[in-house]
Amino acid sequence: PTCSCARWHSAPFGKGWIMGRRLFVFGAVAMLFSVLVAMPASAAKPLDVEFEVTTYFAPAPTDTFAASGPAVSAGLMCSEGTKEEVVPEKWSPLGPDKVTRNGQVISRYACSPGDGFGTDDTFVIKMQLHLDVSTGGSTWVLNWVLKDGTGAFEGLHGNGNGFGSIFFDGPPPPIGAADALVGQLH
Repeated sequence: PTCSCARWHSAPFGKGWIMGRRLFVFGAVAMLFSVLVAMPASAAKPLDVEFEVTTYFAPAPTDTFAASGPAVSAGLMCSEGTKEEVVPEKWSPLGPDKVTRNGQVISRYACSPGDGFGTDDTFVIKMQLHLDVSTGGSTWVLNWVLKDGTGAFEGLHGNGNGFGSIFFDGPPPPIGAADALVGQLH
């Protein structure tokens, strides 16, 4: 043969085949390693969580929340804290022909010290409320999404649904609202 590279092609298992195989194996191992290292922590399995949120109408004591479920047991969420509305409730207008109203509220939640969390560990939940006026308007269903977090909750995401109702301490008017949120965090 006149080609100096003929020895690379002449045998079915010559040096060229071995070198190519080594490069292929090296490349496959490097790719697998980069995928495993780059896999985000948020790829973990979502964990169930339940929130009980108490909101007082003015004049008011502090709004509070309590959380429970596997997300709390795993240390992903604190068990209790306070709530403040960062965007007050907004409701669709009530008209004579309307039987439903839609509302939205965005609140920041801060953990009580303990459970390994502090007051700098906060998260923001946006709730979409759906109120049926034809039933008296004292209960609603809702959808929620955890939009943002600081401290231990930076990068935390979650969503779910729930329901709520107003509550009284004696005769009307109502003194607050209680919401039950069920969903998952990851």
